[in-house]
Amino acid sequence: MSARLIDRLLQLSGRERMLLALAAVLVPLGLAMTLLLPLQERRQAARIARSEAQDIQAWVRARVAEKPSLTQAIPEISAAPIGTSGVEQGLIAARLRPALSALSAEAGGGIDLRFDRVDFGVLAHWLTTAHPGWGYEITQLRMEALDADPGYVAAWISLSPAQR
Repeated sequence: MSARLIDRLLQLSGRERMLLALAAVLVPLGLAMTLLLPLQERRQAARIARSEAQDIQAWVRARVAEKPSLTQAIPEISAAPIGTSGVEQGLIAARLRPALSALSAEAGGGIDLRFDRVDFGVLAHWLTTAHPGWGYEITQLRMEALDADPGYVAAWISLSPAQR
């Protein structure tokens, strides 16, 4: 079998042998590039998404663990809710106003905020440092990591007047 292959190769011209050798190298290389590179890119994207999800979970766990100590240290809130304009001023001070997609007042004095794309670190810092004197408590908080933007989330926050 190998003798026939050698005879066949010897019948080819030098240029034909060079092209055949080049094809023997380029075809497997092309297959590897078209099959393996997309797999590697998807794997890297999955690792980044997993890391971001773990970061969000760690932040939420830290806030949950921190909540009992914070609520014990907070004096009784006597301030009236600051309203949508007060919340908006807080967002402006935290430089979150441009990222705010919707701010609406609800019946009963509640406020709903929606961020379609916001930096997670900045939003987390604002939520962590928001003073309880604003007269609201967070009743709902939902965040979703954005696959297209590492470090950014979509967030929905519902505030209701604090119970006195």
